[in-house]
Amino acid sequence: MSSPDPRPTTLAFAFLRECELFSSLSDLTLQALFLRGEVLNFEPGDDLFHIGDPANYLYVIKSGVVEIRRPVAEGAKELTPVAYIAAGDVLGEVAMFTKSTRASAARLPGGGEVFRISSENFHSVVAGFPDLALRLCFTFAQRLESTVRNMRKERQRQLSGNLQFFDLPTVIQTIIGSGMTGTLRVDDPLGITLAEIFFDSGHLCRSVMGHLTGSEAFFQLFQPPPTEGVFEFKGGEREVSEGASCDILLPGMTMLMEAVRMQDEVGALRRRFPANQTYRPLGDDLRWDGEEQLLPIAYDIWYRLHAAEPTVRELLDTVPASHYTTLSILNTLLETMQITAQQQDAKALTNISEPGQDPLLELDM
Repeated sequence: MSSPDPRPTTLAFAFLRECELFSSLSDLTLQALFLRGEVLNFEPGDDLFHIGDPANYLYVIKSGVVEIRRPVAEGAKELTPVAYIAAGDVLGEVAMFTKSTRASAARLPGGGEVFRISSENFHSVVAGFPDLALRLCFTFAQRLESTVRNMRKERQRQLSGNLQFFDLPTVIQTIIGSGMTGTLRVDDPLGITLAEIFFDSGHLCRSVMGHLTGSEAFFQLFQPPPTEGVFEFKGGEREVSEGASCDILLPGMTMLMEAVRMQDEVGALRRRFPANQTYRPLGDDLRWDGEEQLLPIAYDIWYRLHAAEPTVRELLDTVPASHYTTLSILNTLLETMQITAQQQDAKALTNISEPGQDPLLELDM
């Protein structure tokens, strides 16, 4: 490291105005700062300060890049880069008032020029030039406000609770309304994950529940919604398995209202289609006049009925659709006389449908 530059004349302090911290100061204040500090030249690889050094100086990078390094682990001697500070940035402004020691090391890998001013000289400028004092107060207040705001967001991004005390639709509505990004996980009382829903800025992006994905997984979660177990929402980057992109296209609130509608109607469908009942097709070809987006699922069910005689329970466990979607397709096929119920033991069906018991309650989750 070479000797300090001789004190230059007037406009040599222009680089200080490129610093955000000093950008609004008068020329007189900038000159006072400059005359009480010094510009140092650094060769490539020179250190600026070390961990544990007293924080006696404020630094402004005039040219070059400063590499900030910290231990790779607590107590380790090996240091690793954690940040790079470019020309126009400031180092150590807070330490001017806290009198702390350096928690990081800094060096200039490619060399450069750095302006420094001691804490004593800096305090004298602050005392004599009110615009600098006011600028520091404004900057620190902004940083404090930003920190508090981020802390609130962080608390908001971490939601969890027991489903005995929280309404799951309301939790999801909160995530959507707050524009949050992250993963909502729903676990049963034994800690087994029932479903995961991925949100991107408040938009429903992807859902997984058992063998179901996408919209059908989301709908199944509400047929009916769990009232036991726990939920946990963790904010952060979306982590979609197998690199899949968003596969839920409808707005979140639309999905939520549709899920509630299905929840209201699925009970009647379950009573019409007992779990142990089987059905056989009455023809070779499927005739489908229902919603076009349900046609692939309708064909899936049609082929399964032709290939074997699955029970309603087996269809619900294997068809890639929610219970409501599967049962509503069966209902359409029955009403259009394309399938018929196989004769079953009446007592077996009665045992499934005892009064007051949902015949498929154990299949809800």
